[in-house]
Amino acid sequence: MRFFLLLTLATAGFFPLSVSVWAQTAQHTPAKGQAYTLFRPVPRDSLEELRPDRPGYSESPFTVDAGHFQLESDVFRLLTRRESDGRKQDIYLNYMLLKLGLTTHTDVQAEFGSYSWKKHTRDQQEPERHQGFGDLTVRVKRNLLGADGQADALALIGFARLPVGRAVGTSATEYGLMAPYSHDFSKQLNLQLQLRSDLSYDGDLRQRFLMLAPSTAIDYEFSAFLSAFAEVVGIWDTRQAAWQASFNVGPQLHLSDNVIVDFGTHLALTTEIDQEYFLGFSFRR
Repeated sequence: MRFFLLLTLATAGFFPLSVSVWAQTAQHTPAKGQAYTLFRPVPRDSLEELRPDRPGYSESPFTVDAGHFQLESDVFRLLTRRESDGRKQDIYLNYMLLKLGLTTHTDVQAEFGSYSWKKHTRDQQEPERHQGFGDLTVRVKRNLLGADGQADALALIGFARLPVGRAVGTSATEYGLMAPYSHDFSKQLNLQLQLRSDLSYDGDLRQRFLMLAPSTAIDYEFSAFLSAFAEVVGIWDTRQAAWQASFNVGPQLHLSDNVIVDFGTHLALTTEIDQEYFLGFSFRR
């Protein structure tokens, strides 16, 4: 727990510093056809465009340049949901995804469930509260297509969520696989499609269940400084008899080639799904 606390405080203080240090934009010529690795990094003047997995549900099929580090974080995220017998509300601070480029087509990632507060209010009952640090998720992304500037890109992301968060995490290891695809219609307009499958664990029922989540997103670049995304997400798991869906939207502020700030909302289109509001950033070094 002490490690998670120190990592949360360090990242929270690191964000404003990174914005000021990396606010200058350089002219980049992406390196193509080279055998770069973790120990033979891509030159800084040859980095690919910064295309993080956030802020939407649909993730990027692009990996971090070999030998470079990337941090993506929810500085603040609020989830709220109205249920038949009450209301749920979750607050997350500094939910982090750390990435390291291993090769031209592969990166390894660690997702830290930083500090969160969870409150479940039921009618005519005392509110149920939990707080603490969440789980640790280990991910590997492999780019299968599109790392050389092609219009189409495809990747596979495999992950395992480890139950290290006692009060607010899962009680068993969970596994998942994502297949994100993107197509650049132009420099300004991008389409993303993704199919995600999770083998999750229900602690109340003490059993595993399969969740499928297809999503579609459009990202449009209005200028070198401003872009925005709009996304539709569907969620189905074996415990439900109906699809759940949300519409997600928000702008991204490109402060430099290495820093993006984003904020927005996930609007619930069906019941039993969270309404979300978030503020976050992506940083590359």
